[in-house]
Amino acid sequence: MKHIFILFLLTVIFSNLFGYQPTADGEEEAIRKAVIHLYVKGLQTRDFSLIREICIDEARLYGVRNDSNININTLDKWEKRFDPNNPPFKSLDYKIKKIDWEGNAAQVKILFTIDEKREVHDFLNLLKVKGKWRIINIIDN
Repeated sequence: MKHIFILFLLTVIFSNLFGYQPTADGEEEAIRKAVIHLYVKGLQTRDFSLIREICIDEARLYGVRNDSNININTLDKWEKRFDPNNPPFKSLDYKIKKIDWEGNAAQVKILFTIDEKREVHDFLNLLKVKGKWRIINIIDN
């Protein structure tokens, strides 16, 4: 039993020295990279092709309008309003507040700060499809 513990301890030490990342951390990092490099960058640079790349074709964007009714947009409807030459902000900063995943499903909560004053939260639901994390819906709050 003592030998197993020592072997385990040595495995942990050497894996840390050589940069090995456990699968759980690797999946969380894969989710983070996909969200930042495609979704966030697509919003910041106004490149809708990046958003299309991370979203499944059937993805929906949900929100609540000022009249308290729900607003549902398809990617096609969203893209029509997505004017890269006239962004609705001067700056768009972000902070990933939470990543929660299990198996092939994940949820990501992002805090966006628009023009250093207005805060908006996006809640993304993702599925891992053919080895890639893809957004299936977005709740904008």
